[in-house]
Amino acid sequence: MNTILDLEAVRTLAGKNGLEEMFSTEVIERMELRRYGDGEAVCSVGDRLESMFILVQGKLKIHTLLPNGKSMLVRFAKPMSVIGDVELLRQYPVKNEVESVGDSLLLVAGRKLLLKEMEENTALLRFLVGELSHKLYTLGQTSALNLLYPVENRFASYLMSMFADSVGGHRVEELRTASLTETADLLGTSYRHLNRIVRRFIEDGIIERRQGRLSVLDEAKLARLANGNLYE
Repeated sequence: MNTILDLEAVRTLAGKNGLEEMFSTEVIERMELRRYGDGEAVCSVGDRLESMFILVQGKLKIHTLLPNGKSMLVRFAKPMSVIGDVELLRQYPVKNEVESVGDSLLLVAGRKLLLKEMEENTALLRFLVGELSHKLYTLGQTSALNLLYPVENRFASYLMSMFADSVGGHRVEELRTASLTETADLLGTSYRHLNRIVRRFIEDGIIERRQGRLSVLDEAKLARLANGNLYE
């Protein structure tokens, strides 16, 4: 994690993402800009947060740790997602692992500053209530996806969510085959079973394997398998 000491960059990112409509100038100018690299943790299970994080560029992967030590994917977060809003008022310990997918930029605001701001800022309150509502809705959706859908559909949804860009479109990207073991854990299956599905997707022309990486060839077929279900 790198802290970027650039007030003008903070102001620019805040304006680009509409934060000026929800936060006072004082709060924006006291925000900290941080860059996280690929796979770097933003927060981990058990952390006590003293700040709230706002994703303004990039993507985050959120997964929960199960009692058996394995992980299960909750969702991918894209701008303007918030990390730490659930924990803000009551200072609950963090329940999920949050890590950056590629490089990500986050604006960070201190808890005490936000609590003071919330006393009179109804726009901020509406924004946070909207974020909490979205999380409740997607939690139910992804729980049903993880429990009810076959692995091939979950893997298609994973790929669609993984490669979705920040404006809602999709682009062909790559997934390291070395990370398939982690992906299998996140989807609640075995590496062997996921590898069989990967081979089937390759045979069907949906993805290809080249130099240790998987890339998407046919997004239309992948979208049909995902059936509109995304981890978002």
